[in-house]
Amino acid sequence: MSAEGDPAQAGTLSEALGFPATVVEVGMTHPGMRRVLGAVGGTTGFLVTLDDERITELEVEIGLGHRGFEKEVESIPWHRALPYVARLGLASGLLAEIGYCLTLERLAGVSPPDRAIWLRTLAGELARVVDHFSRLTAVAAAIGLSSAEGVARQGGWAAARLLELLTGPGVFAGWVTLGDVARALPDDFERNWFGSRPGIEAALGRFEAIAVQNLTCQKRLRDVAPLSAEDCLAWGVTGPSIRAAGVAADVRRDAPYLAYDSLDFDIPIGENGDDFDRLLIVIEEIRQSLRIVDQSHHLLASLGPGAIGLAESGWRAPDTSDPEAHAEWLIEGPSIGPGEMAMSIESSTGEFTFFLVSDGGRLPRRVHCRGASFFQAQAMPAMLRGARLDDLLPTAAVLHLVSGECDR
Repeated sequence: MSAEGDPAQAGTLSEALGFPATVVEVGMTHPGMRRVLGAVGGTTGFLVTLDDERITELEVEIGLGHRGFEKEVESIPWHRALPYVARLGLASGLLAEIGYCLTLERLAGVSPPDRAIWLRTLAGELARVVDHFSRLTAVAAAIGLSSAEGVARQGGWAAARLLELLTGPGVFAGWVTLGDVARALPDDFERNWFGSRPGIEAALGRFEAIAVQNLTCQKRLRDVAPLSAEDCLAWGVTGPSIRAAGVAADVRRDAPYLAYDSLDFDIPIGENGDDFDRLLIVIEEIRQSLRIVDQSHHLLASLGPGAIGLAESGWRAPDTSDPEAHAEWLIEGPSIGPGEMAMSIESSTGEFTFFLVSDGGRLPRRVHCRGASFFQAQAMPAMLRGARLDDLLPTAAVLHLVSGECDR
């Protein structure tokens, strides 16, 4: 018998038995995929090559968005790009809007008033809480813990109601604008915040009790899809994943923007870089975001009412009795002096960067977006090679792949 036909010499079980490799498509219409990634776009799919139940190859398919975000916004005035930017995520779309506006404001050499800066900080952390609870909901669904899924969904709803109270109804409310925000803190926000915060914290505690301490959760997530700190850096993976690998990398601390250099918060880190550590990091980050909202709200209350925008800078539609001039400004927007600017923020998925180039006109010369999910998607084959097929959905859920960040 030749070595090629000897099962002991064959590289895989399929080769030993003389079978072709099994290829399974876990597409965006797969019920499990819709359930765990529906909240972040739901267009991602996977082409999985299996040896028995072990993954030998994995191809990540970003789906059928085909929006061409960067070229789309390069063809419209600066201010009209914001609805497209918001669609890079759902709750995290507000963080993308903040990043885009901050980059453009630096390019133009303007700075929003203090109240707008603190309001953006508060709203951004609420959006992070909503996004992280969505991640917890997806993980619980992927491993079949329905009670934990319900608890996480309740916590997310409570945070989402607070975010809606602040920014307006709907996910794409247009609250973040160039040089300011659309409106100040509502009068009833304080009452709603102190009424909802204990419930959000309680939901987080219940999730830990019925999910994190559950042996099923631990067996399904421990030692699954590990990624070392060195591999994170090599693949460009950031956010909760690199912090789970033991690296305290967070743009809010490393390169502060908004009001983060005036805030007290911790950066949680893990040890093993596996799915279980990623889950623990997300839970602790929710607590830290709640601390930041507490501090931001306290500071805003001490500032009292005042200016929240840059009406005097020409970045708002001019107050004029000429309706044609008003309509022209709304269509064409402000002109930005020539130059280029790159800036990163810490999104719920990781480091999120905008690179903007202006030639001095009212249209961008170049817009580039570095979405954190894109780099996590390209690292997934290395993370899951050798794992079981049923490890795929929990890993996709805890990574929280946002399709809009990947689609160019």
